[in-house]
Order: sequence, then structure tokens, then C-alpha cells
Amino acid sequence: MTSAKSPAPRNEESSIFYNGLVHTLEPAAPRASVLATRGQELVYVGDDPDEAARRLPPGAARRDLGGRIVLPGFTDGHSHLITEGVKLAQLNVLGYSKEETLAAVRREAEKRPAGEWIVGYGWNQEAWPGGAWPDRADLDAAAPDHPVSLDRSDKHSLWANSRALAAAGVAEDRPDPEGGEFLRDAAGRLQGILIGQAMFAVWDALPSLGAEGYYQALMRGQAEMLSHGLTSLVVAGVMMDDLELMKRGYRTGELKLRIRAMMLAHGKHDEQYLAAGGRAEFGLFGERFSIAGVKIHSDGSLGSRSAWLLQDYADRPGHRGGHTYDDAALEAIMERARVNGLQVSVHIIGDAAARQTIDIMGRVLTRHPGDHRWRLEHFQVVTPADLDRAVALGLVPSLQTVGIMGDIHMAEERLGPEVLRRSYAWRRILDRGGRLVNGSDGPVESVNPFEGLYAAVTRQDLAGRPAGGWFPENRLTRAEAVASYTTWAAWSEFGGHRKGSLKAGKLADFIVLDRDPFTCPEAELKGIRVLTTVLGGEVVFER
Repeated sequence: MTSAKSPAPRNEESSIFYNGLVHTLEPAAPRASVLATRGQELVYVGDDPDEAARRLPPGAARRDLGGRIVLPGFTDGHSHLITEGVKLAQLNVLGYSKEETLAAVRREAEKRPAGEWIVGYGWNQEAWPGGAWPDRADLDAAAPDHPVSLDRSDKHSLWANSRALAAAGVAEDRPDPEGGEFLRDAAGRLQGILIGQAMFAVWDALPSLGAEGYYQALMRGQAEMLSHGLTSLVVAGVMMDDLELMKRGYRTGELKLRIRAMMLAHGKHDEQYLAAGGRAEFGLFGERFSIAGVKIHSDGSLGSRSAWLLQDYADRPGHRGGHTYDDAALEAIMERARVNGLQVSVHIIGDAAARQTIDIMGRVLTRHPGDHRWRLEHFQVVTPADLDRAVALGLVPSLQTVGIMGDIHMAEERLGPEVLRRSYAWRRILDRGGRLVNGSDGPVESVNPFEGLYAAVTRQDLAGRPAGGWFPENRLTRAEAVASYTTWAAWSEFGGHRKGSLKAGKLADFIVLDRDPFTCPEAELKGIRVLTTVLGGEVVFER
């Protein structure tokens, strides 16, 4: 295993950044205009350029910020970095109508030799008139000579044509897997929609990009993140091969991001890692990389009706979604993680999944008490009593506020008004003393954190709907929304002493913005642009 003394990306430079409007997020000194960096660290945060210079070797570079706004670098608290990079090279039909999606598939088929896979993402039948699931026959007509696999926007269902199903060995009589479903039409025929665990039948048949292809995806994903001011990521669901790609990037110095890797329980990657002698490791490659936790999928999504609910879906009577693990299996994963010092992170969207997870977390943490900061990913539909239990146990809700921009137009159909009223209850978490972590779930949602800020503060979609906000009593203040990407996010990964705010002795991770998120009109939050990203004292992105 790589030791905690792994070499850091070298940066011996010293710099003074002056004439800025710096929001330090440090209560004792919330504003500054000058930052001085030496190597990876801040050595001065204040208002005196001469004092900053005295703390640096002669000849330190000077950079005029031109009165621009500076904030600490943001953390994406729930991301899928390599998958984001893969997505950027795939067919993107996000926001397309059904007709536009099929036209895009036809264009791809015309460009490719017969038999070559067409892989894409982004369709959402809820945005189409009638909201009905599509059928494989539509894709058969658009690309009769190519296998086609298109992930839904939530990545909890996919749409495949007949050639793709055949290539994956999915026959008409294929039974549904536990935690998944092959949708069928009224005649019992496969519709080409695979939900939850059923998706792996097609995913496993896709041609591999190979180590080099996935490494390039890692680099594409990093470039996208840095352009949006993200300097740290919690990568939720890392596989064994991913570890080697990330270590390669750190060894060459190409990978700059600070990553907290959560090993994926699905496929037993967490178990394989521990069996191979792995352990929780922190601060590798100069505080860039930690192998810190385990990511567990408990259920699916609302959009695919695979989230596990306590009562029937309002728009599908008799159906409550499903769970990935029974109680014993889920408890065994958490027990193994706790004994080995790994932070537990569980995907829960439905209230039944939330109850199962909170129950089991409570049992494991009673046996093994201590500061854990175990995480509840998404945490969308939950009863008030279970939410209160979660906060009392010290569990950390890890949300994607950007996700409500789509759910606004779908959630009531799925849940009904009564369940919806108690869902997405961000304010209740804070009022009971909890803290939130914010992220994107990219590639599922936009990785731009300023769209997440906008959604957190307004509870509206990008078009400003609904007027006044969706259940506006659950809006976050601007300070809370920023904290969910900075100070609270750093705290949640035990890193608040090194990042999340700007103070001498902390890491020199900060961003320069074109406007101030604390004072600009609410509608402008989503349009804030990152001009410069500085990570470890190094300018790693400049617009």
C-alpha cells in the first residue's frame, strides 16, 4: 500500500495575491484583501501586502486580483469523477425531447460502422409529453445495426435497443434481479428499460475503455471540476481499478484534486480492498488523496421508481421500489467498515431505505461508539421521526441541492402531496443542530456548485419556477449554502483544520469569482463564473 509519506506534487513557489475581496469564512476575521502562499500553504491572510512579503522569500510572485471576489475552494461532497469524465465523451441528450433523442441516435449511427455500440445519457421521460417510458422499438428504428445503451438522467435506469439486449444476453424470459427490474409491456415483452440492478446486465456488456481510456476520463473529469472552482471531492463509489488510475495521476503530478475515496460495496470492492491488506489511509501524496470510507447503495431513485418507499408510489399502486441489501448483509458491511476505520456512506432516497439504514447505523455505532460522521447520501424522502433520529445519532446528510431542479416537476406525482410535504426537509435538519454537505452526484446532476447554491437558496429550477420557491420554508441562507460546500464539507471529512476556510496555516485552496455570492441578486447565483482556481498555491485553472 502507498504510505502516508507518498511524495506530494512539488510546488515550492511563493506568491502574493492582493487587492481582492476575500471571504475567509473565518468568524474571527471574515474579510481580507491579501493572501500569501508558500508551497501548498497560506502563510498570511490579511490586508497588508508588505507584511505578506516579509513572510515570503525575496522575489515572490505578485498577482493583482483586481478587486475580484475570493472564496475558499469548494468541495463536491458526492461525485463520481471518472464517470463524469466518461460522460463528457458520450452522446449527451440531456434536455432533449424524445424525438430529438432519437434523431441524435440516428446521427451517431450514420457516423459509426455497423455493430459499434452507441452509448449515451441524459434522457428523462418525465420531461416528455405524457411522461411514458420509451420502448426499445424506438431505438431499433433509429439504429437498427448498432447496439444502443442510453442511461436515464438519474443513472438508475437505462434504455436499450434489441441489439444491446441480445449482446448482453438478456432474453425475454430473464427474471428480474433482486433490487432491479426489466420493464415489460402489456404483452409481457421486454420494453428495453432496465431499472436498478438490472442495468448491470447491459453495463457489463459494454466495451471497456481500457486503463488508458479511463485515465483520460479521469483527466477530463478533473478539468471540468477545476473549471467550476472545485478543489476537493468525495468520490462516492471507487473500484479497485480506480485506485490505480488515481495513484498514477498523483505520481505523475497530473492529478491535482484533493480526493476522499469511498470504496464501493457493490461488487465487494470494499471487501477486496481490505482483504488485500488495505486500510483507511489519509493525507497521501501531499494531502491530496485519502482512502477513507465505503459507499453502499441501499435503494434507487424516484425518477426510476426504484427508491424504496414505506408506502406505494402515488403513480404506481402496488409498487414501493426495492432495497439492495437485507438487514443482515447491510449490517455486515457497516460492521466491517467500522472495525477497519472506514467512514460509512449510504445512498438512501426512499423513506423505507432511510429507516433501514438509520436503524442499522444505530446498532453498529452503539457497539462501536466514537466520532464517526457517517453519511446519509441524498436523504430525500424521510419521516420526521427518522430525520430526528439521524441528527441525534450524529449522522451527516449529504445532499445534492441541484437535484431538486428536476424533482420539482416529478416528485409529487411519485410521492403524493402528504409524503412530499415532509420530504427534502433541509431546514428541519439544521433546526435540530445538524449540518449539511452539498454535492452534485455528477454525472447525474450538473457539477457546477453555483447551480447548487442557487437551488439551495431559491428552491427553484433554472427558469425560476415555481415563483417563490418549492416549499420555500426549507430554503438555505446564502451563508448556509456556501458552508455546505466549504466549512461544513471540510468538517464532514475530518478536514476542517486544513481546508474549508482561509487562514494562515491552512492549505492554499481558493477561487476567484466574477461576482459575490453573498450580495448578488439571487437569480444570478447560478451564473457565477470561476475566473481562477488555485489549489495548493498553484493556479490550476484560469478562464
